[in-house]
Amino acid sequence: MQKKLVQSSLALTAATALGLGSAFVASPAMADSGPQKLDVQNDAHVQKALSGLEGVNAYGESDGKLNLGVEKKTDEIKDLAEKYDNINVVDGIKELKPYAKKDLVGGAGYLAEEPAGKSVCSTGFSGWDGDGNPIVLTAGHCSKVIDDASGEIDGDTKIADTEQPSTAEANGGEGFQPNNVGAIGEWGYHSYGSGDLLEGPEDDWTDPKPSDIDFAVINVDKDKYNVKNGVTDWSSADSDDLSTSLATDITEVGEHKDGTVEKSGRTTGHTEGEVIPFEEYPFEYSNVGGRWVHGFGVSSPSSDPFSQPGDSGGAVFQGDTAVGVISGGGPDSDGGEFGWVADLDYSLEQSGVDFNLEKPGEETPEAPAAPKAEDQTIEPKGDVTGKAEAGAEVEVKWEPAKGTQAKPQDGSETVKADEDGNFTVEGPEAAGEYDFTATAAVDGEDSKPVEFQVTVEEEETEAPAPDEREINVDPKEIVASEFVKEDEGVTVSVNGFEEGEKVTLEVASGPENVEGITLDETANENGAAAFSIYGTSETDPSVYLGKYDVKVTGANDTDEEKALNGSFNVVEDEDGNGGGGNDDGGNGDDGNDDGDNGNKDDDGNGAGGDGGSDLPRTGAELTGLAAGAGLLVVGGAAVVLTMRRNKKN
Repeated sequence: MQKKLVQSSLALTAATALGLGSAFVASPAMADSGPQKLDVQNDAHVQKALSGLEGVNAYGESDGKLNLGVEKKTDEIKDLAEKYDNINVVDGIKELKPYAKKDLVGGAGYLAEEPAGKSVCSTGFSGWDGDGNPIVLTAGHCSKVIDDASGEIDGDTKIADTEQPSTAEANGGEGFQPNNVGAIGEWGYHSYGSGDLLEGPEDDWTDPKPSDIDFAVINVDKDKYNVKNGVTDWSSADSDDLSTSLATDITEVGEHKDGTVEKSGRTTGHTEGEVIPFEEYPFEYSNVGGRWVHGFGVSSPSSDPFSQPGDSGGAVFQGDTAVGVISGGGPDSDGGEFGWVADLDYSLEQSGVDFNLEKPGEETPEAPAAPKAEDQTIEPKGDVTGKAEAGAEVEVKWEPAKGTQAKPQDGSETVKADEDGNFTVEGPEAAGEYDFTATAAVDGEDSKPVEFQVTVEEEETEAPAPDEREINVDPKEIVASEFVKEDEGVTVSVNGFEEGEKVTLEVASGPENVEGITLDETANENGAAAFSIYGTSETDPSVYLGKYDVKVTGANDTDEEKALNGSFNVVEDEDGNGGGGNDDGGNGDDGNDDGDNGNKDDDGNGAGGDGGSDLPRTGAELTGLAAGAGLLVVGGAAVVLTMRRNKKN
């Protein structure tokens, strides 16, 4: 409990019609005119038109019209719509209720009135009594008017409004601001120790009794408030709706265990502490404000205390189990904080209060079992698997784990478990750690989610194996008059090499007076290279007649890799018959022709093999005479045979 003295005051406020913030006056009516237009841009016109009108639950202006939402069209509203042809009335719009303020969850603040002013405490757990009436559990001392000087109880406090969450100390405010919904309700059962102070003559010393508990019940005014199971984590306080973000749902009341324990209250919000083992603090009762209270101790650092004044009555829980309400606390002898918790299971037993987490008489369908899924490691976009009830709709969600290097890649997918309960979804593509949850739905009821982690491994990228090496000579036979044309000639294309590898073509043999010719080229990203051979003596093409053998090797060749061999013939014009096609890739003979008789496509390339289509000629390359050169010696005359590269489109 935390007290604050307040001075009563009276404030008079002016109410505005409908709370529109702006309004308007109707234009003067013409005696013989039809429906008028309301000047919706004039606040005075609007206010006058709507003055005294009841039942408007929504309002908006658009496109020169005033839209009014009403639960039903009364005669007054119909008359107004007939008077102005730019008023649009929509019925069936009901007044909204302030759910955010009405939903009572554990850990919220509430005000109590007493002669000296107001005090503030925290709600523990919401639920229902045996008759189905809504109740809230809290600390018994919050119900008492206690004299600060003597410690005597001078009566009961009067329960007032809930505290406005956004202004509470847990949210950084000064607190004590009402939510303006009204009193939560009235006290039901309430007890604070035995009621007698421990101080006094030795013969008046009061020994602890089983009934010494710090526990109270608020009978909730159900016309003003709803009870909602769960404990707030205070992260939604700015919206004044603590029910939208819960630290936990409460499924049972149980005995506390050693280890971490959590609390929610209006002063320090959502905090954690450590239950002090009974072996270290072997006491069942503690002196809280001069009275015995049954419970257990909690330790926490002074820099992050488990509880402070005003958290009294706040919800203490472990997981989804309610274990107590805050009773008292203070500094301990080691410089930390000591908190005392009135244990809830014991308090309910001693008080005889029938507390239910579900409203009696309302059958709640049994939730399906939670899915089962283990932590797993997958390849990018690999299968994420698990098991659920057969036929269940399983919603799987994931997000990158904190600190992961994965690219932001949230996702969700809903799949149906098969007849054996197995379900599978495609996992993320980006490598990293992911937090997954899976929830099963059966007959409209959702299971609790199961959490697991999925690791997406880095995809191993291997350099693609080079294609099978092959050579293509196109055409296999060419007439001399065509051989000496720059845009014709013979194209030798190869593939199956490594990207960037130096590829060398050699004219291994030719007519008897042809000397050796070589040319180097670099394999492209597809492992391909190309060479073009043509004669330059247009005045005497016959000097090129004969058979030419070519050999292509790579700088990275191993002993097992053979040179690629091919050949072509330059023939007299009257002897030419075409003959495009692929060589067989390195058996040293002329290769098996399987082309289309050397027919040329529109670009002048031989259509008989695929080498020319992969690396077609381009106009720019036809002038690249510096690419390399060799000599053909005919009758003592030197003739240049130019080789040039074909570039892949």
